[in-house]
Order: sequence, then structure tokens, then C-alpha cells
Amino acid sequence: MKTSRKYHVICSLLFLILGLCACGEKEETAKDVATNEAGYTSAASFEQEKGAVEAVADTAEGAQENGEQVKAPNTSQKLIRYLDYTIETKEFDTFVQELGGLVSTAKGYVEQSEVSQNESQSHAQGKRYASYTLRIPADGLEAFKQELQEKGTITRQSERVEDVTLNYVDVESHITALKTEQESLLKMLEQADTIETILAIQNQLTQVRYQLESYESQKRTYDNDINYSTVYVYVQEVERESRNTDTYGGELLEKLSGNFQGILTGLRSFSLWFLGAMPYWILLGLLLVIFWVVYKKVTKKKRKAHDKEPEETSEEKQEESKV
Repeated sequence: MKTSRKYHVICSLLFLILGLCACGEKEETAKDVATNEAGYTSAASFEQEKGAVEAVADTAEGAQENGEQVKAPNTSQKLIRYLDYTIETKEFDTFVQELGGLVSTAKGYVEQSEVSQNESQSHAQGKRYASYTLRIPADGLEAFKQELQEKGTITRQSERVEDVTLNYVDVESHITALKTEQESLLKMLEQADTIETILAIQNQLTQVRYQLESYESQKRTYDNDINYSTVYVYVQEVERESRNTDTYGGELLEKLSGNFQGILTGLRSFSLWFLGAMPYWILLGLLLVIFWVVYKKVTKKKRKAHDKEPEETSEEKQEESKV
């Protein structure tokens, strides 16, 4: 009996000791897990959090590829407009000044301009032409078009519209996903306490920021092209502006008027060319006079020599007959 009681006491003590050890191990394990979750003290916990952030970004990109619209600040239709005009005018300087006034009134700006002489035509005409690249706000484009048509004769016009809505939404979705990833990485960086973890987070942050700046720059380019339409204007100085008519009589008069104008222009060009070359004509006239004077003198000498030859021949014959 005593032996059995001792045996029971020893077993009870062993079970008690094992229970206390197990409780201590559970407490230490719970403390380690809590420390890892709160402070990211291990590389494994950082990799898990990084994988979760990348999964969020992959989910956003996958939604874009499947045609799902990711939440974006603005999903309205995004259109870029390009307009092209060729204009004739008799008052070149006046038109250029008025065009600048129209751009200022529309609150736009001149992106590029060039004014030069048309070398393909004769110097007598001396016509000028100019080319402009204008940026006009989209909300004032229609008013600008109407006023421009009243300033000169438009011989050609074209308009092209580019719909960039899908590209714009795609760029905004990438920006949203990258910002979410950046915020998660910054939170992880605040809680990191090892050099390896900090360096890994900073490397990932650098890549995210580079991509974010690239997409934001692309978005700003889109915004500028959408808010400001591009208008190309080619202005040519002419003596007679073209007139558009739909009737047979009007077309005939337009052709006749154009041909007469061409003849007059040709005569004017020839007269200017001839009178402009007057110094050369004077020089050529002097050369002709000198040549004529020399020719006369040479001819006169030849005649005198020819007249003397018969007289000498008759005198020689008389002397021979006397002998």
C-alpha cells in the first residue's frame, strides 16, 4: 500500500512539472508571434506582408486586364482634338495681328510660329506665308473656330478626334494601385527594426515611386492634350482670295477672273524683272555700241584699201606699155 501511494505521488508530481513546462512554452510562443505581428522583427513576416501588398497590386492589374474598371477619380470621356486650317488673305500683317488677338481672347497660347518668304515664287511677287501651332482651351474651341473663319478665306480644313478614355482610366488605375502599395510599404518601414528589412522595403519603395512618377507624368500629358486642343494654321498671302461657289456661272466667272489675274500677274512679274535688270541692259547696249563702232572702222579701212588697189594696177600697166 505504501509503495502504491508513493508511486501515485511521484506520477502526480511528474504530470504537474510537465504541465508547467508546457504552459511556459505556450506563453513564449504567443509572445514571439505577437512581437512578429506588431513589429515585423523577422524577415519571414516582412516577406508575408510584402507578398500581400504585391497581391493587392496584382489584383488591380488583373482587374484592368479583364476589362473591370478600377476605382478612378474621373471616368468621363477623354477626347484630344486636332484641327488643321489653310487660309488665304490679302492683308497678311492685319491677319497675323488678329490671329494673336483671337488666341489671347480664347486664353490659349502659341506653341510654335514661323513667318517666311515664299522662295518658290518669283521675287517680283514677294509673297509671305506663316505657320502656327496653337493650343486653345477645349471649352473655347467652338468660339475660336467661328471667329477664325471670318478673318480670312479658308481653302482647306480638317479635324481629327482621338479618344484616349481607356488609356486614361488605365493610367489612373495604375496610379491608385501604386499609391496603395506605397502606403503599405511606408507603414511597414515604420515598424521594421532590422537593417535587412529596412533595405528591402526601401528598395521596393524606390521602384514603386519611379513607376508612380512615370504614370503621373503620362497623366499630366494627357490632361494637357485634353484640356488644350491643338490647332495648326497655315496662312498664305495672295493678291486675290479664292471664292467658293456652287453655280455654273459663278464657277465660270471664278475661272475667268483667275486666268485674267494670272495674265496680269505674269505681265507685272515680267515688267519688274525687265526693269530690275536695267543695269545689265545698259551694259549690253554699251557693248553693242562699241562693237558697232569698231566694226564700222574696220569696214571703212577695208574699203579704202580695196579702192587703192585698182589705181595702182592701172599705173603699173601704163609703165609696162611705155617700156
